Amino acid sequence: MNQHKEILIIGGGVIGVCIAYYLTAEKYDVTLVEKNQICSGSSHGNAGLISCANPIPMAEPGVIKKGLRWLLDAEGPFYIKPRLDLELLRWVLGFRAACREKPMRRTIDVTLNMRKISKQLSAELTTEDKLSFGWQNKGRMLVYQKEDGLKDGIETLNFLGQYGVSGKILDGQGVRKMDPNLQSSVVGGIYYRDYEHVMPERYVNGMARLAENRGAVLKTATEVIGFETAGKRITRVVTTRGDFHPDQVVLAAGSWSPVIAKDLGLRLPIQPAKGYSITVKRTPACSEIPLSLADHKIAVTPMGEQLRFSSNLELGGYDSSINRRRVAATRRVAKHYLSGIDNLELIQIWSGFRPNTPDTMPIIERNQTYDNLVLATGHDMLGMTHSLITGKLVCEIIDGKKPSVDLEPFRLGRF
Repeated sequence: MNQHKEILIIGGGVIGVCIAYYLTAEKYDVTLVEKNQICSGSSHGNAGLISCANPIPMAEPGVIKKGLRWLLDAEGPFYIKPRLDLELLRWVLGFRAACREKPMRRTIDVTLNMRKISKQLSAELTTEDKLSFGWQNKGRMLVYQKEDGLKDGIETLNFLGQYGVSGKILDGQGVRKMDPNLQSSVVGGIYYRDYEHVMPERYVNGMARLAENRGAVLKTATEVIGFETAGKRITRVVTTRGDFHPDQVVLAAGSWSPVIAKDLGLRLPIQPAKGYSITVKRTPACSEIPLSLADHKIAVTPMGEQLRFSSNLELGGYDSSINRRRVAATRRVAKHYLSGIDNLELIQIWSGFRPNTPDTMPIIERNQTYDNLVLATGHDMLGMTHSLITGKLVCEIIDGKKPSVDLEPFRLGRF
């Protein structure tokens, strides 16, 4: 029984609003604070993909070797900006430790289990709500211009077959049959049926609206600037728009979580990984199936009247500036894969921070230092995919119920 406990959620991205959605379903008094607007961070400009058809984490064997090569390429898909930063060094060492087969296989198992339950939870959403979110199940096609890349993709598909993941291998003619816009330089691809996608802004704001309809109070332009504690409890949360005295606090602020947690004396091993997206006006001739321009790690997602190109992962601290060189590289590569996109009307060039942990798995737990603090952060590039299950898990933690999945892999203490 919740006994009308007051819950304060810090963070108005996809994780925060989904937590509010599940807590209000259990009749908790929920207030959510967000320093900007709902869906103003990485929840806004991402690729909108909801799936784990390819659950291999970024921390996989061999990626360090590739990363060293990409490090020298300012246009590469994974770029670490060299700088003197102790937290970055700790993160890199943790990432290197996670780039082994045993941790990778453990992550795959956990991710697929999370995805299985997430699909069950998404089925509970109404058809009307899903339509309003732009939720579609069209799969996703990984396309290649390099024969070696396609060969690696097929090897990955065969490896994932051990986990029940299936995909369809296509030659050049086959991929162009599915998407006539693909250039003749594309030699083949792999189609994964188990991919869904949404329009991120509609999804996040829609879930926020559903939580609000159930009684959640959403306070935007409200930044957390400090805490007061007594023993093992947080007694006061200080914000730019007044103080709160909640029974429970949920930290779900994505890449900003380490900054907020620092005031509590907590160290969260999360690096802000800047990603970019370019959103253009979509014509009827544009791609209808989400694509991955796999040789260059660029996602292409149709979103109603828009088409979004998402790319790059840049560890450069909290520098939100737009690197025009990286944006130009994304546009140039996209034209090599797709025809008819030269003169599409630009809607937005965006950058935002993804919350990356060393092993690319989130932190979800009741904190060991403060009894009334729950952590729900560090979702890497799977915030959309894991949003519903994270909301459910946090509700179960606060409710004292048995969690839907084992929480051990998500403990902060694993680092």
